[in-house]
Amino acid sequence: MDDRHRRRPRTSAGRGPGFELYVSTDQCVTLYEALWSVGPEFALRDAGYYTIDALRIEAGRRAWGAELSPDESPWEAGLAYTVKLDKSTSFVGREALIAAREAGVRKRLIQFTLDDPRAFPWGGEPLLMNGRAVGELTSAGYSRKYDRAVAMGYARAEAPIIDETLLAARYEVDIAGERFTVTPHLNLA
Repeated sequence: MDDRHRRRPRTSAGRGPGFELYVSTDQCVTLYEALWSVGPEFALRDAGYYTIDALRIEAGRRAWGAELSPDESPWEAGLAYTVKLDKSTSFVGREALIAAREAGVRKRLIQFTLDDPRAFPWGGEPLLMNGRAVGELTSAGYSRKYDRAVAMGYARAEAPIIDETLLAARYEVDIAGERFTVTPHLNLA
């Protein structure tokens, strides 16, 4: 295969180094067989979408339509570091972001590890903080690194949320009517 027919951008679903291969469909089998011919020496394994999504969740990478939408601010999504309010030039939404920051965050994205390794959420499950429903999981997957499910979800509050208070609370997830305790993290990886 020559380089004219493939692209390999440096990217990774997780936090480690990696890349994705984009090839034309007529070269997929050839590429797959070439990779598998050297695969055993690198402990190569097949992995599908759920594995890639679990690596994303484990790394705290937000997904559009799950953790990110027009309804979440960078403060709520834990992405404050991406906003530069002190830029010399203005930008659309700057005043709204300043007002939101000053009002305090009342919704916050949190990562979780499930304490029971047998529990497996899919996303959308109710999230309880100190016994009270406060949100739902947005994404979930199984982490080989932690040997249990990992998830992300939003917790909501009536008063501005303080990260330390958020992390000190007791959380549970309701999976099909059964409650499982979860450990909160603001940056799991």
